[in-house]
Amino acid sequence: MDRIKRILKGLSGFRRSPKKWIITGCLGAILIALSLYSYHVNHRQGIPYTEILDEVALSLGDTQRTFREVAFYVAYEEAEVDKQAVVYNPEKPEKYWNLHVDGIFIRIAARNAAAQMALHDEYFYQMAMEEGITLNEDEQKSLADYQEDFWNDLTDDGKAEKLGVTKEEINATMERMMYAQKMQLIYANLQGVEYEDYDFSEEAYENLIKKSSGKINENLWKKLAFGSITLSY
Repeated sequence: MDRIKRILKGLSGFRRSPKKWIITGCLGAILIALSLYSYHVNHRQGIPYTEILDEVALSLGDTQRTFREVAFYVAYEEAEVDKQAVVYNPEKPEKYWNLHVDGIFIRIAARNAAAQMALHDEYFYQMAMEEGITLNEDEQKSLADYQEDFWNDLTDDGKAEKLGVTKEEINATMERMMYAQKMQLIYANLQGVEYEDYDFSEEAYENLIKKSSGKINENLWKKLAFGSITLSY
């Protein structure tokens, strides 16, 4: 009984002691550090893109697009952000991806942008098909040139292998993107606004997509380690 009393007395003293707050603070700091470490490890490693190629990445109406069908946007966004990363730190560009800017990590912002661009283009592509939009000869030539250049970049750096997609699959996505861009321009002109007003991050487009059935498979997108899918650091 005396031993129990001593233990209870010791606990009571600890609750009143300033040492309690020091220990609590240290434990809190350790937990935060471990959480940040776990966050960076998980987002650097992530799930291999090739494992989810045939999973649904997004849906709109009766159409579902797999990660195989949106791989172009992943490669494109990583390439664009990587240009900024090299400027930021030519020696260690990977550090740029872990920056926290305006309340969000760069790699998360890039991931969200790729997903939103894919949904955006699907929205305007479907609109283009409904309106019977076609590509003229010059547009087809520009598309073919862009497709060839983009594929060469993917194969030169080994990115295509990391994505697990074929040239035909990338070309098909880029063709839908071309139709979407033409429809976006036409629609903007009809509304009397600029083309850019209907970019994926603009309010005018957001108002449109909110009224649609467009949905992104956020659960799987969140498992992708942006900055490490087609890039090697």
